[in-house]
Amino acid sequence: MGPSAVEALRDYDPMESVCWVQWAMFRSATILKSVEPRLSLADHWERRCTQLTGEMKLLDQRRIGLEKEKADAEAAKVNAEKDLEASLKAGKEKDVEASLLAELESLKRQVTAEKARADKAEASFTAAEAGRQEMLKVAEDAVKETEVALKEQILVLAPDVDVSLLGAFKEVVDGQIVDPPPRLDKPLIEADDGG
Repeated sequence: MGPSAVEALRDYDPMESVCWVQWAMFRSATILKSVEPRLSLADHWERRCTQLTGEMKLLDQRRIGLEKEKADAEAAKVNAEKDLEASLKAGKEKDVEASLLAELESLKRQVTAEKARADKAEASFTAAEAGRQEMLKVAEDAVKETEVALKEQILVLAPDVDVSLLGAFKEVVDGQIVDPPPRLDKPLIEADDGG
């Protein structure tokens, strides 16, 4: 160390730096704590979207089943019409036709009702996904604003400090500021698969 470094260290008060770092850490924790309810709300919307996705799959399976039943009923109607022609000779045509038409109408009403339920579930899912995306954006913006405010405050207190390494989710490992390891359980924001 040269003489100028020794002189600079003579006036250096390490307790002042420690207090400042403790204050900055406390302030960061306070800001992150204020963002936490928004993040839990985003988790709620994510769970709701998952639930609605499951419901939509069940409704879609039910719709497919009803469409198959409708196709089977229409095939049965065609067969019944052939049988009706044969039964015309026996005089039972009106009873058979009325029975088949009533059954066909019943199946049509069921398909319409299931389609309406599927449409309602899809609309609910879309609204829940939009709410989740909005909450994720709000949380992301809050974290970015917090980082900017903290860096500005640090530069006021210590103008010569390099704040480029600081970040709300950074960690200190072996005395160095590093990015946290990637989370393998689930991403914060999922990619849209277009479905």
